[in-house]
Amino acid sequence: MQALFVENEGMQCGYCTPGQIMSGIALKSELERGAPSNVSSDLTVAPRLSRDEIKERLSGNLCRCGAHNGIIDAVAAYVGGEEQ
Repeated sequence: MQALFVENEGMQCGYCTPGQIMSGIALKSELERGAPSNVSSDLTVAPRLSRDEIKERLSGNLCRCGAHNGIIDAVAAYVGGEEQ
């Protein structure tokens, strides 16, 4: 996960990086368990990986530097490669 943050330019100042990485790892576990989020469209099926799903599940961690796109790309690569 750390290497993916570097590859995808998912950090600038590094202040939020530890929390983002921990949330990304938890996100993968949540998706594997089929746990829905506030943006899950159907609660009866396992949520699909999407930018909105990643944003929602990482919403508790704020990045003030503007590295959001890199963070989302890094988490998407960690969770399942390409977004669905």
